[in-house]
Amino acid sequence: MLAALLLTACGAGQDQPSSDTGADSVQSAASVELDPAKGIDWFDGSVEEAFAAALETGKPTYLYWGAAWCPPCHAISATIFKSPEFIERSKLFIAVYLDGDTENAQAYGEQFGVRGYPTMIVFDSSGTELTRIPGGIDLQAYANILDLTLNNISPASEIVAALMADDASISATDCTLLAYYSWGQDTKILTELDAGDAFRRMYEACPDEQITERSILYLAWLDEALDAAAAEEDPMPLTDEQKAEALQQITAVLADAELIKANIFFVLFSGADYTSELSEADSDDRRNLEQAFMAALESIAADESVYKRERIYTLVGKIDFERMDDEEAEISAGLQQEIRDMVAWADETTPSVYERQPIINALGNVLDEVGMDDDARTLLTAELDRSRQPYYFMVSLGDIEQRAGNFDVAIDWFKKAHDATKGPATRFQWGYYYVVSLLEMAPTDTQRIHDATVALISELQNSSGFYLRPKAQLSRLEGHLITWGEENDQQAGLSSIRQSVIDVCAAASHQDESRKACDAFLESV
Repeated sequence: MLAALLLTACGAGQDQPSSDTGADSVQSAASVELDPAKGIDWFDGSVEEAFAAALETGKPTYLYWGAAWCPPCHAISATIFKSPEFIERSKLFIAVYLDGDTENAQAYGEQFGVRGYPTMIVFDSSGTELTRIPGGIDLQAYANILDLTLNNISPASEIVAALMADDASISATDCTLLAYYSWGQDTKILTELDAGDAFRRMYEACPDEQITERSILYLAWLDEALDAAAAEEDPMPLTDEQKAEALQQITAVLADAELIKANIFFVLFSGADYTSELSEADSDDRRNLEQAFMAALESIAADESVYKRERIYTLVGKIDFERMDDEEAEISAGLQQEIRDMVAWADETTPSVYERQPIINALGNVLDEVGMDDDARTLLTAELDRSRQPYYFMVSLGDIEQRAGNFDVAIDWFKKAHDATKGPATRFQWGYYYVVSLLEMAPTDTQRIHDATVALISELQNSSGFYLRPKAQLSRLEGHLITWGEENDQQAGLSSIRQSVIDVCAAASHQDESRKACDAFLESV
């Protein structure tokens, strides 16, 4: 769960791109809250103008899709975007920052097949997508990928297509591009393919000397293989030979400091699962693998060259090992104290208001994972006066109070969070949280649920309209409402909401593609 949170927590579904998005202005660098990125010359103009400038100058386009509140976006800005290597290379690109709340930003997101914040895409000078770059790689690897895109490489999609049609080997450049492609943000290349087969082919096609890239692609295959083994329908268990191979590959990664860093999220979040799946209880393999993972976690936590967020998340790996045989097991007193010590250290050593967003978020996630709600409440409440986006942490406080049964307090946190937001996509997302909190904790307050839902839809349909993230959230909201209606005999309430939304759709300023999503809301009621 936390691995998904790191990579796509700011994500919102997998809507397919539309064919027409309009041509309104991108938020300029001067008005974007990217404090550590002041040295980057972000393009000031529309997306269409950026692509036109790329064509005219022969430069590739670097598109960064982010949001002011998004913790992984803050992490990227605090590391990659402030590095001299990136700042220098950015001059060779048309660098575009597209904030999710700018006008038509969500429609652009559909056009580019964006999955969530943050997404980084590189296009060649003619506008053909070359690659998507993940945020969780070290600065040198990031710089290397940017360098590759300056040298007439083939698009990642073409490399994969050729590889799937032919088992031939691929070049070192192609191997590097595929290994560092942001598959978590991919919405096109693997859609019609067997992802496990694709990753296996990539791994086997890479030159033997590219040990790091091969390890990344191998573990991507292993993820898919273990998912297939655990499938409810037609599971495909790993063979003994595959398990032996996986143990050998994982052991090699854990024995090499550079390979650990290259596969850091695998080490942080997959250790206990893979140890459980690939070894027998009380076996030497299990003991050896657990010891190797724990040693790797300790090395990451002690390594000052590793970003603080990842050092914090070593705690998740340790939690997972303590719960490997019982996911409900109480965490040991020693690990609880280690968590408290990490919270105190990270809090005290992170003075930057901007960088605190991903760090406090990571600490909150760890505390939530072990149920240390009192510690989390103290941490997050104190952060409200420091954060530039306090509404982000108010939702977590609402969750804490909901678990404690303090429903009125919880709902108030969700409402405060929504009231504090700015920007159409952000306001809709936090409004969605608020309405869901009403459905879960005040299910008999029909009028309040009606008014909050209709107001939420009306506001967005009269501003940016329903595309990408808000459209996906609208669909999920519809599901919550239908469940509420069925469980609480609220068919009349649903019909009333449906009629009010129809009126909103007809009168709203957006009468384009967004109108279809608006009109379809609760259509089955």
